[in-house]
Amino acid sequence: MTEELHGTVRKIIFSSDDGRFCVFLFENKETGKIATAAYRGSAPYGGQSLLLRGCWNRHPRFGMQFKCDSIENVKPDGIEETKQFLASGLIDGIGPSMAERIVDHFGKKTLDIFEHNIDALTEVSGIGANILEKIKASYAEIAGQQELILFLQSLGIPDHFALEIRKFYGDDAEDVLLHDPYRMISEIPGLGFRQVDRMALAKGVAPDDEDRIDEGIEYMLSLALGQGHACAPARSVYRNTALALGVSEDLVRRAGEEAVAAGILPSLVVGEERYLYLLPLYEAETEAAGRVKSLLSAEKLGNPKLAIEKFERENGISMAEEQKEAVVKAMESGLLVITGGPGTGKTTIVRAIITAALQNQLKVRLMAPTGRAAKRLSLASGVEADTIHKALEAEMHDGGSTFFNKNESDQLSEDLIIVDEASMMDISLFHHLLSALKPSARLILVGDVDQLPPVGPGSPLRDLIRWGKVPVVRLLHIFRQEEGSGIIENAARIRDGAPCIPDEREDFTIYYAQSEQDAFERVMDLCDGFDYGSEKMKMAMQVLSPMYKGLCGVDHLNHAIQERIHQCSIPEGPSHFMVGDKVMQKKNDYEKGIYNGDLGIVWSVEKNKVFVRFDGKDVSFEGDERASLQLAYATTVHKSQGSEYDTVILILLPTQNIMLQRNLLYTGVTRAKKRTILISTEDAIDRAVSRGDMKNRYTLFLPLLKGEVKE
Repeated sequence: MTEELHGTVRKIIFSSDDGRFCVFLFENKETGKIATAAYRGSAPYGGQSLLLRGCWNRHPRFGMQFKCDSIENVKPDGIEETKQFLASGLIDGIGPSMAERIVDHFGKKTLDIFEHNIDALTEVSGIGANILEKIKASYAEIAGQQELILFLQSLGIPDHFALEIRKFYGDDAEDVLLHDPYRMISEIPGLGFRQVDRMALAKGVAPDDEDRIDEGIEYMLSLALGQGHACAPARSVYRNTALALGVSEDLVRRAGEEAVAAGILPSLVVGEERYLYLLPLYEAETEAAGRVKSLLSAEKLGNPKLAIEKFERENGISMAEEQKEAVVKAMESGLLVITGGPGTGKTTIVRAIITAALQNQLKVRLMAPTGRAAKRLSLASGVEADTIHKALEAEMHDGGSTFFNKNESDQLSEDLIIVDEASMMDISLFHHLLSALKPSARLILVGDVDQLPPVGPGSPLRDLIRWGKVPVVRLLHIFRQEEGSGIIENAARIRDGAPCIPDEREDFTIYYAQSEQDAFERVMDLCDGFDYGSEKMKMAMQVLSPMYKGLCGVDHLNHAIQERIHQCSIPEGPSHFMVGDKVMQKKNDYEKGIYNGDLGIVWSVEKNKVFVRFDGKDVSFEGDERASLQLAYATTVHKSQGSEYDTVILILLPTQNIMLQRNLLYTGVTRAKKRTILISTEDAIDRAVSRGDMKNRYTLFLPLLKGEVKE
């Protein structure tokens, strides 16, 4: 006798590789009891609401099972499930409050109303003819995707991915989910391993599936990349992958070793240790090492003495010996590193090198990693400068990857490339820059190696200096003795591991906070005292904190300063911008021509649109684009790299212990040109200054340069 059971899938026990048989645990809606169900067909997903038709059968080994003749997807009839579906934002014209009103009005019949009598929605307060048409048009687009949407909701995965999956795969979406789910990681932007893995397991993929383990290893390597590593030791990758996937380490090791032997998983050996790579980072480190070596064979240029004399005469200055040395080495070398702190004459050297290059009929190109650093370089040198991404004509391709149009097949035409703030370049960007240089080009890297390492993987500038084969000019003498000298002197002290000392001119002051609350109140008082909300001060001043979280973290400070400036209560959240707000772009947008770290001022706010002015350029952000903006009254020290401000308020507290490092303190202090106000404690400053060694990064760029690497 055929029976019907209505309920929810709780766990997939078994799913055959060909998708023709499955066993799962099922919770009966009427009784609340858990039963085992078997079905000759593809497995449902965890959390799916189903109507099972079949009969009970005693399996000789596994006991009582419900043998399904058919399974039918059932739309959620629970009130909360329906509200969640409608409030997801997928249906234009329906938000959380409207979803509440609709479900309150129609109850369990709500989804039937949408399918069979959608015009009845006008019975709900707030839905007129215009709103109804908007809802109807939007619902028509997603009507065939409800099952996929509900599947994602059951796994806690954002609903909008249903649209992306259906758009990309069309009618093949279900087949991909069942038989090749992990391809979605590379094909659906924003969909990561953890989310795809949840889908795969819910669809019956075995925990020890080969594809799952291979993708798990890549996932672990991507996590390492996010921590600044270009590669990672194989033993730690295998161990961490096994823990993350819940499988044995031996199983992961065998899969990894097979992938390495087949050439699928790039790796290199240093000493007795094997390091694993993601392919783009493997290419970046190995190819960059070769290109660096080829730069060192450049021929000498002209007479540096004549160039130096011309520069001194035209500018009415007398260069110091170490500055002259930099110009000489620039004309003798294909690759040169110039490193030094603030006030050590880097800008003067760049201007002198440009003069020497032009005297020898060389075409010069100036670059920097960020827009603000490029603008500062341009103003200081008198020569136009671009971001490295703009100079290399970067653009975003489908899938979120960056493509550089200037590369080995279409190289830059300039003879001399000068890159400022080079300490910010990670190994990937450095590789792309090297690839775009023509064979006869020369490269000069200018930066402060004592600052924070790049946000991205590797530390190429530091490794080039440590190698010892690249000419390096170290600038130690401080030339700038005017306004802001207290900052420069304390920067030198921090670099040498000595404590900070407030100066009499108050270029550098320290406020010793009694508590985190005291520090927060001091920041607020300083913002009031400096009139931070005024047009003049917004861009001339910056509050810096090492972390996003906490009372004195960037997120809370931004919201508090925003409310203080606008003198009103503002909802917390990433998109509550008001006219006059200082904001920062969080990622490179090549179409709009704005880049990660660019600062702007909001000049207009509409219902779903924000207009921002970046250095005289007006840019609009509509819908989801607004997520690329964040308030910037306060920002992290990492995000401030490449920027300078007249006044900096830097917070450094014991509660931020994990971030208390010498290079972070040094970087924060040196963002100011005229005045630094450090809000901290003696203990926090001592801890930061004493932690001189930056956290080791796994990168083989230096061993590759030294020839210490085996395949």
